[in-house]
Amino acid sequence: MSTPTHGGPRPPLPPPSRVDGPTGPWARLLHDLDTAGVGLVHASFADWRPLLPPEEERRFLLGRDWARYSKLTGEQMRDRFLATRLLIRHTAAVALGTEPNSLELSYGLNGRVHLRGYDQIDVSLSHTGDLLLCGITSLGVIGVDTEPLTRRLSGRDVETLMCTGPERLRLVATPDGERNGLLLTLWTLKEAYSKALGQGLRFPFTEFGFRREAGPGSPDDAETILLERSDGTPVADDTWRFATFPLPTGHLVALALQDNRRSGQPDTRAGTALNRQILAAIGSLGN
Repeated sequence: MSTPTHGGPRPPLPPPSRVDGPTGPWARLLHDLDTAGVGLVHASFADWRPLLPPEEERRFLLGRDWARYSKLTGEQMRDRFLATRLLIRHTAAVALGTEPNSLELSYGLNGRVHLRGYDQIDVSLSHTGDLLLCGITSLGVIGVDTEPLTRRLSGRDVETLMCTGPERLRLVATPDGERNGLLLTLWTLKEAYSKALGQGLRFPFTEFGFRREAGPGSPDDAETILLERSDGTPVADDTWRFATFPLPTGHLVALALQDNRRSGQPDTRAGTALNRQILAAIGSLGN
């Protein structure tokens, strides 16, 4: 099967922007969606938690998510669940030009979150500690992951469990002081890619790998992250793009994006999307 080829240079993948609460600021997200077709936002659970509605209002707000929410034990777990769902809704509402309360989340068989009724938008969520992270795109599928930069992986046999043979060789050649950072980069990239595929941890991390390739021009050119098979051969699929970003909060963020777009950037406005759905429904009635 042939792989679609994208002509011309594509804008760089944008780093996450911070949103302090439901009111934003959202300008950076809108700019990134307009220029790159993808946007990431990060937020502090400590900032969002005081803004959460009281318990008696949450059932109506959560809708179908109430069943998941009600099974959680502990106030902090429930608040974190609500905060992450509100972050997705507010992020998507900004992208779609609609109200957060008009959006409803649904889940696939693999547990992957979707926006009900908006197939032209894909979202992904990650959180650790105080950090909440959401990615959104109109180009295809997206996966995001985040970990604290202080998380220790090196020296715990993680290499055997998550790395391909070529990746382990590159780790051996990496100075001791840089090895944990490389492992953390590989871990977050593999998590993000698995989320984009809808596989999670069901896809063995030893079955695929990543490597960095220097930019084609000056030493200041950005590196490219390439996807590899388990034997180190590159995967020739230019629809996939990957990036990592350090945050001022002391976290590392990884992004996996598959750009399936065949023409111009899709219109993600809610009204336009709904009009297309109505027209499709009317057309199917006449068949």
